Amino acid sequence: MVRARRRGTAIVDTPKGILVVSKDGKNFLLPGGGARRDETWQDATERELKEETGLEVVDIAYLFEFTGITRTGARGGLFRNAHKAFLVTATGVAEPRQEIKRVAYYDGSDPRLSYSARKIIERYRSLFNG
Repeated sequence: MVRARRRGTAIVDTPKGILVVSKDGKNFLLPGGGARRDETWQDATERELKEETGLEVVDIAYLFEFTGITRTGARGGLFRNAHKAFLVTATGVAEPRQEIKRVAYYDGSDPRLSYSARKIIERYRSLFNG
């Protein structure tokens, strides 16, 4: 059974690369997470970015929607993630918080990205970086 989840996803594009986070220290995804029942995608993006990295949103702009399938071992089964990707300007120093073990910056080759993170970054770059 495939369950649907609304996911707010942050693209924090910095001179070092695009900010990515990892729960296991090996596989990286874009910061963000599921929107609560009474929460917008944008609010979820801002909340999750702060919870996962400590960054405070200064500016946020909606970019596009992306739908991907995720297999989760902890919860079991498949999730259809309806991502709304937002370009975020943030302040602070990104540090791992809560379930996040590592933060890194994707420079085009490293670190290893999840399928959805890779596809979202490719789309972002093709639309906005020529």
